[in-house]
Amino acid sequence: MPEQSVRVVIADDDRALRDALADLISLQPNLELVGQAVSHPDAVRLALRDRPRVVVLDVRMPGGTAQASVRSILDGSPTTAVLVLSAYEDPGSAVDVLAAGASGYLVKGIPDEEILDAITRASRGQLSISVPLARECIQVLRRNLENERRTGAATLQNANTLRQLLDRVGAAAVLVGPDGTIETVNARVQELFGYRRMEVVGEPITKLVPASGYGEPADEVIHRLLGRGGGEEQAEVHFTASGRRKDGNTFRVEVSASPMAHGHRGVAVFLRDITDLSLAEAQYQQLFESSPDATLIVDSSGVIRLVSAAAEQMFGFAREDLVNQSVDVLLPDHPVTIYRRETDVPPHRAGEPTAPEGMELTGRRRDGTDFPVDVSIAWIRTEDGPRVILSVRDMTESAGSRAVLERSVEALRAAGQEHRHVLVDLVGAQERERLRIAAGIHDDSLQVITAAALRLQQLRRRLRDPEDLRVLAKLEETIRLAADRLRRMIFDFRPPALEQEGLMAAVNVYLEQLRAETSLRCVLESRMEVEPPQETRVLIYRIAQEALMNVRKHAQAGELRVRLSDVEDGVLVEIIDNGVGYNPLETEAKAGHLGLTLMRDRAEIAGGWCRVESAPGSGTTVEFWVPREAGMTGGDQ
Repeated sequence: MPEQSVRVVIADDDRALRDALADLISLQPNLELVGQAVSHPDAVRLALRDRPRVVVLDVRMPGGTAQASVRSILDGSPTTAVLVLSAYEDPGSAVDVLAAGASGYLVKGIPDEEILDAITRASRGQLSISVPLARECIQVLRRNLENERRTGAATLQNANTLRQLLDRVGAAAVLVGPDGTIETVNARVQELFGYRRMEVVGEPITKLVPASGYGEPADEVIHRLLGRGGGEEQAEVHFTASGRRKDGNTFRVEVSASPMAHGHRGVAVFLRDITDLSLAEAQYQQLFESSPDATLIVDSSGVIRLVSAAAEQMFGFAREDLVNQSVDVLLPDHPVTIYRRETDVPPHRAGEPTAPEGMELTGRRRDGTDFPVDVSIAWIRTEDGPRVILSVRDMTESAGSRAVLERSVEALRAAGQEHRHVLVDLVGAQERERLRIAAGIHDDSLQVITAAALRLQQLRRRLRDPEDLRVLAKLEETIRLAADRLRRMIFDFRPPALEQEGLMAAVNVYLEQLRAETSLRCVLESRMEVEPPQETRVLIYRIAQEALMNVRKHAQAGELRVRLSDVEDGVLVEIIDNGVGYNPLETEAKAGHLGLTLMRDRAEIAGGWCRVESAPGSGTTVEFWVPREAGMTGGDQ
C-alpha cells in the first residue's frame, strides 16, 4: 500500500453493515482497512493497539457509550480521528460526541461518497456534519445556554420571592444554612430584636436566642436538626426560651424550628414574642364540664392532668382516680406518639389549640369492658409545656353499621387498587415494549437496510446501461424512504431528546415535525424551572404525544399552543388548538377512541389528573397535571 494511505478501523456490531463498510473501504486505493470491532471496548482496544488514522464508530454498540469511547481513543492515541455513525440525526447525541472530540457525525444511509469524503476529511483534521444537523446542534446549545441563564435568573427570582413571602409571616422568621449560620431573616426580626438584616446574616442563632428550653445552646438544637445526628427521629422542635434584643434586653419567645423541605439543607426557625401570654390549662376547665363528650387533658408523657365530668360517667372512674395516671387506663391501644408530638404543633400563640385530628380507638371502662370510641385530638401549648386535649365519644351504637360500611369501603378500595395495579403494569409493559421495538429496529432492520444501500451504491459503479441505472436509482430511493420511515418509528417509540436534553426539547422536536408535515402554526411555551425526573418525563411526553396526535388527525386546526408549567410540585401541561372541536361525551363513547381514556388513566395512576374541554366549532383544550415524582411509567426498565 502507498505510504500516504489512510489506515482505518471499523466498529459496528451489525455484521451486514460492517462487511459493507469493509468492502467499501477495501476498494479505495487511498484507504487501508486495519481492523474491525464489534463493541465499544473492542474499538478502543484496536485503536490503541493499531493507532489508525481514522476510526469509524457506531454510536450504539455493546459495552459502553460513544462519548466514553471517543475520549478513551483520543486519550490513548491523540493522532486518531473518530467518525461517529448514527441511525438518525440526533442533535443531542451529536453535541455529546463532538464535545468528546469526535471529528464527525454521520447518519447511516448517506451516499458512500459522503462516507469516504468524511474519512478523508477526518484524516486531515477537518469536521464532517450535515448543515441541517449542525443547525439543530446550535439550537441545542442555545437551549442549554438559555436554560442555564434561566436557572440563574430563577435562583435570584426565587430568593426575592422567598424574602417577600417571609416578610408576610406574622412571626420573626430566620433561615439557618447548612453551616449553622443565619442566611436570611424577615422584616419582623428587625422589629422584634432591633437588628438590621445584615447585622445578623452570617451570625449564629444564639445572637437572637442564646439558649433553648432544654438548657442547652440554641445553636446545638439547630445543629441536631441539620445533621439528624444521635439517632433522633423528630423532624421539628418547639420550646420556650429567652430572646435577646440588640439593646441587651431579654424577653420570652416561643421557638419553632424544623428542617427545610424538598432536599434543601438548612433549618427554618420561627420566633414569637409571648411576654404577655400566660394561658394555662385551667382556662379550659369550664369547657370540660359543659361538653357532652368525655374530655381529658394529657401531658407529653401520656399522663392525665385534667378530667371532665362526662369522662367520669363514660369510663366509671372518679376524676381523682384518673389524675396523674397513664392514659393507658382508659385507652389501652392508643398511639403513644400523639402525646409526644410537640413537634407537630405548628407555630401558634401559646395556649391556642391546633385544629383537631381524629382516630378510632378502643376505650376501657373501670369494670374492664372494652367499647369502640372516636377520639378527637388537639394540641395546645402552656407554660408547663405542650398538652393534648382528647375528646372521647362512645361509638357502641354505631359500631355495627359502621363495620358494614367499612367492609364495603374496603372492598371498593381493594377493587380500585387492583385496577390501578393493572393499569400500572399495562403502562409499564407498553413502555418496555416500545423500547424493545425501537432497539430491534435500530440494531436489526435499519442496519440491514443501510448495508443494502451501501451494496447498491457499490453496484452502481459496475453498471453502464442507462436503463439498469434508472431502475437502480428507483431502488435506491425506495431503500432511502424505508430507512427514513424506520428512523421516524424509532423516534416515535422513544425520542432521544427526551433522555439527553429533556422534556421541552422532546416536545419541541415533535412540534417541529408537526409543522413540517402540516400547516399548523405551533407555539411552545415553558414555565418550568426544573426538569422532571426521567420516568415523569416519559409519562408527560406520552400523554402529550397522544393529545398532539389527536390534533393532527382530527382537529383541522390552524394554530396549536403548548404550555408546560411548574404547579404545586408537579408539571401542568396545556394543549390548546383552534380546530373544529367535538363533543367529548359523544366521541369518547364511540369505539376507537381509547386514546382519550388512556391519557386520563396514565395521569391518574401517577397521582395526577387529566381533563378535556371542547365543543363543536370551539377548538379543544387538553389539560393534565402529574406530580414531579410520578415514577409510574416503568419506562426505564
